Amino acid sequence: MLMEFGTCYGRTAALLTNLRGMFEPFNFTRKLIVFDTFSGLCGTNEKDGSDRLAADGAYSAGDGYERHLEEVLSYHESEAPIAHRKKFEIVKGDAAKSITAYLAEHPETIVAMAYFDFDIYGPTKACLEALRPHLTKTSVLAFDELNCPEYPGETTALSEVFGLGKCSLKRSPFSPWMSYTTCESIVG
Repeated sequence: MLMEFGTCYGRTAALLTNLRGMFEPFNFTRKLIVFDTFSGLCGTNEKDGSDRLAADGAYSAGDGYERHLEEVLSYHESEAPIAHRKKFEIVKGDAAKSITAYLAEHPETIVAMAYFDFDIYGPTKACLEALRPHLTKTSVLAFDELNCPEYPGETTALSEVFGLGKCSLKRSPFSPWMSYTTCESIVG
């Protein structure tokens, strides 16, 4: 599974859908699961810093945006092999709560990659903890705001759940905060 935590307008979801279609065109089990409230950040607290946008409701995609994203991802899938099989799911709501229900309904879940773009501590920590039993040594955890002074929550959550000393972080040359780690050193 590919999982995206916090999608807002779905740019990364569309990219992941297309990459899956290019690199694993016939693997219909490599589904993309997208978690978002679509009503903005949810569950901010003191660990999220003092930036004015580190507040509940920031980054709202607007009413009904999940329906538009469903149409966008469906179109992308229609242009890929095995177009008759739906290979994505949008889970609307507070992922800190819905991740547990999703994983209980799908015990077969093995996470190949999880992309975290919540920006904030609470849901990032809850989802990292829930995913831990579903990670393999080759699973990839990617983060949009690691080491970001405006949004310290993602870094704090990763540190508390896995320990930064166990993570071998790799950075994007195109963004100062985008980072990823494989789970080889942190799973177990």
